[in-house]
Order: sequence, then structure tokens, then C-alpha cells
Amino acid sequence: MGFWQGDPRDPRDPAFADAGEALSLGQSVSLELLYGDHEGGRRTSTRFGLPAREGGVWIASVVRHWHLDRPNPR
Repeated sequence: MGFWQGDPRDPRDPAFADAGEALSLGQSVSLELLYGDHEGGRRTSTRFGLPAREGGVWIASVVRHWHLDRPNPR
């Protein structure tokens, strides 16, 4: 079990405006997060989906993991 919290901080980043627009329009969004363990190994990329639901609600789900430091299949 883990916990991750992110915050887009640079309003000059084009992704900042794109994400804000999608959320304000109630559109589904997805993001990919690259992370590793506390020693910098076992790099993993995870795609998260945030499908929009009625009433301005989004349900977060993990769509796929890629383990970058393992042999195929990933």
C-alpha cells in the first residue's frame, strides 16, 4: 500500500493549462508517473486514468504499470 500526491506547480508549463481546461470542462484525463524506490532503482512508470463521472466526480484508477529495470515482458 502506498500514497502519492502531486501538484502541478508551474503555470507556464503547457500541461498545466491543458489539465486545468480538461478538468473545468469535466473531461476524462490520464497521466503517467515515473517513480522508483528510495535508492533510485526499480523504476516504474504507471498510467493513471481519471474518468469523468456525472456530477463533477472523477474516479482514479491504475491503467497500466511498466517496470523499466526488468527484462521483457514488462
